[in-house]
Amino acid sequence: MRFLSEIINKPVIDSEGSKIGKFKDFVASVSVTYPIVEAITIRTTDKKDLNIPWEDVKSINKEIKLKIKFNDIKEYKFKNKDIQLAYEVLDKQVVDLEGKKLKRINDLQFATTQDYYRLIGADISFKGILRRLGLERIPKGLGIKLQEDNISWKDVDVLKSNVSRLKLKVPEYKLKKLHPADIAEIVDQLSINDSITILNSLDEEVAADAMEEISPERQVTLFEEMDNERAADLLEEMSPDDAADLIGDLSAERGRELLDLMDPDEAKDVVHLLGYPEDTAGGIMTTEFAAVSEELTAHQILNKFKEMAEEVESIYYIYALSKYGDLAGVISLRELLIADPDEKLKDFMTKELITVDVMEEEHEVAKKIAKYNLIALPVVNSENKIKGMVTIDDAIDIVLPTAWKKQVPRMFGR
Repeated sequence: MRFLSEIINKPVIDSEGSKIGKFKDFVASVSVTYPIVEAITIRTTDKKDLNIPWEDVKSINKEIKLKIKFNDIKEYKFKNKDIQLAYEVLDKQVVDLEGKKLKRINDLQFATTQDYYRLIGADISFKGILRRLGLERIPKGLGIKLQEDNISWKDVDVLKSNVSRLKLKVPEYKLKKLHPADIAEIVDQLSINDSITILNSLDEEVAADAMEEISPERQVTLFEEMDNERAADLLEEMSPDDAADLIGDLSAERGRELLDLMDPDEAKDVVHLLGYPEDTAGGIMTTEFAAVSEELTAHQILNKFKEMAEEVESIYYIYALSKYGDLAGVISLRELLIADPDEKLKDFMTKELITVDVMEEEHEVAKKIAKYNLIALPVVNSENKIKGMVTIDDAIDIVLPTAWKKQVPRMFGR
């Protein structure tokens, strides 16, 4: 077994014994699971890079010996599936699904024979860093045993692209199983292109849930760069209040562009929320809530429950509306389930409602949610018509510093 760090900067000698430069990189074909080295890149004595075909390499030991004279070298021509390993792979990042974080590739491991070198793994350990720095022996001298940590190369996917050729090979079914906040944490650490690649590999619902957990600044950057149709689809899947916040943070031109691509009904909800000042109850509320006539029986409401659940992603409470359409009461799901099936909602609902006006300042809204231990708080206008609700996680976002937001469990996550 050999590591790339052990070979970099070794002197390169031609068949006449002349030093012609130093080893700089391997060129390998990624057309197979474990790439085979096709050429070496050297930095010549006159400071130029030269790619030498592998068949011209005689041996790699303390120095790299060639089979031919320097003047007889015919430079290797890159093929479609070729990459330069030190330049394009070292220090790139891969996703550790167990630890739900990124790991940096610190070295590359090769299986060697007399005829070829084959890339078999990526070293993500601290030991790999020390090896590259030439300090690998220090821990051993101190009696410290460092852990090996290697990733098989079959778990790394390399694709051609204009920006980054190393992509993260994450089984989609495993990524989907991560909590949206964990996906967001991974995406927050990636380059913009790799972040978009990860989000595009997920279905719209999972990607939208993850997007809601990503920092606002990062959301803006991603949506400025993302494909128009994909960005509009994710906005439709996001809760209206989060979508409105994001649209409001985008440039006016980009915001209008995406709103025009959204489903008209979804876009209407977002535009409606954008009409409220962002630091008010109306600005932070969601327009997705469950409301039914107070004249319905418990049995009738249960029959409508599936229909409501398709329209509202999370149902905290069911709000009761009078025949005039104003907010008359509320029940929890528990109260609905234990109610007499033939009893009308108006007879067992809670009529002493705690509400907040659409123009109430957001910190006052958060205080009210905390004071009354509510999961959600209905938002009404001056005519007592329900316009939306503010949920407990929205309240947490208001009162906690940004750095702490990701530390709070999304107990009632969407």
